[in-house]
Amino acid sequence: MTTPAPGFEASGSTSQSSRIGPTQDTHQAPVSRRTVLERPATSAPASGATSLRPGSRVIALVAVIALLFGAIGGGIAGGVAGYALSDSGESPVATSAPQANQPETISNPATAETQRSVSDIVASVNPAVVTIKSTIKGGGFFGQPTGGTGSGFIIDTEGHIVTNNHVVEGADTLTVVFADGSEADATLVGADPYQDVAVIKVDVPVPATVAFGDSSKLRAGDPVIAIGSALGEFTNTVTNGIVSATDRSLDTGEGYRLGNLIQHNAPISPGNSGGPLVDMNGDVIGMNTAVVRGSVGASAEGLGFAVAGNTVKEIASEIIARGSAERPYLGISFADAAQSNPGATGIVVQDVVAGSPADQAGLKVGDIITAIDGVTIDSDNPFLNLMFQHKPGDTVELSVTRGNGETVTLTVTLGTRPA
Repeated sequence: MTTPAPGFEASGSTSQSSRIGPTQDTHQAPVSRRTVLERPATSAPASGATSLRPGSRVIALVAVIALLFGAIGGGIAGGVAGYALSDSGESPVATSAPQANQPETISNPATAETQRSVSDIVASVNPAVVTIKSTIKGGGFFGQPTGGTGSGFIIDTEGHIVTNNHVVEGADTLTVVFADGSEADATLVGADPYQDVAVIKVDVPVPATVAFGDSSKLRAGDPVIAIGSALGEFTNTVTNGIVSATDRSLDTGEGYRLGNLIQHNAPISPGNSGGPLVDMNGDVIGMNTAVVRGSVGASAEGLGFAVAGNTVKEIASEIIARGSAERPYLGISFADAAQSNPGATGIVVQDVVAGSPADQAGLKVGDIITAIDGVTIDSDNPFLNLMFQHKPGDTVELSVTRGNGETVTLTVTLGTRPA
C-alpha cells in the first residue's frame, strides 16, 4: 500500500519541532511516497496548522518548519520552520581526506583517560562525513527541478552512506560531495521512513569510514560533537555540546512517534540532517534528524535530536541486506477513532488488504482496534509504535470492538512489510 511517508504535520500545540533538513533551493513540489507498514487515513491539519513533508526540498522549509512545530506538541516536520542558526563559536572545519585508494576505518577504543581533543576527533572523522545533494526533476514551478542538501556518513568500504530518509526521499538524482570537494553520483539502496533512516551508495573508492559506538551507554552530560553541512552551504561544520537526555520521542503527526532519540544541545541547522553525532572516542552514537523550537513568546534553544546510533546501525544493516528495514505488517488502512468520536481511543479499520494477516485473522472494515496485547492504543501508545515493538512472525492479540457493540479478541500472526 502506498501512503504518505512520515511527512511531518503540525497541528495545534505549544511547541515547535522540525526536521532539520534538507535545505531547499527552489519551490516545493509533491513527491512520490514509499510503501509503508500500514496506512493511516489522510486528514487535514488542525486549524492554523501548516504541513511540510520530508522530501519537499524548498528554501521555505527554513522559514516554515518552526511554524509547523509551533503548532505541534513536540511534533516533527519535513524541514525547519523559523530555525535560526545557532552561534556555536566554532568555524566550519575542512580536513583533507586520505588518498582514495587507502580508505581508513575510524575506530577509536579510547578510554576516559585517553580521549582526544575535539580537533583531533574531527580531523579523523571528517573525511567520512559527506554532503548529499538531491534533485527532483520537474518538481518546481514551470517544470523546474527542485533541489536540497543534507549530510551523511560513510559506513563501509563498499561505499554505503547513511543519512535521513527525508534528505533523499523522492529524489531523482543524488550527488555525494566528499570532504575534499570531490563528487560522485549515488543511488538509493533503501529507507525506513518510520525511523527516518536511509542508505545510499557510491561506486567509487571512499576516503574513510566511521565506526559506531554503543549508544546505549550514553548518559546525560556526556560530551558530543555534531558534523554536517549547516544550512546546506557550510559543509562539514563542527559544533559540540552534551547529551541532554536519552530515549526521547517526538510526535510526527502521522499516527506514530519517532522514538529512540538522543536529545542534545550541539547547535544544528537545516543541512545537518543525516550528519553524525559522535562521542569523545570519535565513534558515531547518533544521526541528527530534528530540532525543536518553542512557540512565539516561549522560544527554546539547544533542543536537537538524533536517532540513536544503535538503531541507525541495525536499520542500515537490514537495508543493505534486503533493500528495506524489516517491519511487521498487518495489512490495513485506518484512522484514529477520536476523529469521529472525540475522546475515544483506538483506531478504526477503513480497509483490509485481501489475503493479509488482518484478513486472515478476521478483521473487518469498521472494526475498532482498542488494544494490542492488552496495551490500550492512545496518544502515549500509538498503534504503529505498538506494532513496531514486534517483528514479522510474532503473534499478537488485538482487542476489537465491532459495529454492533460486540467485543472480540483476534489473534494475528504478523507478516513482513512489502519492500
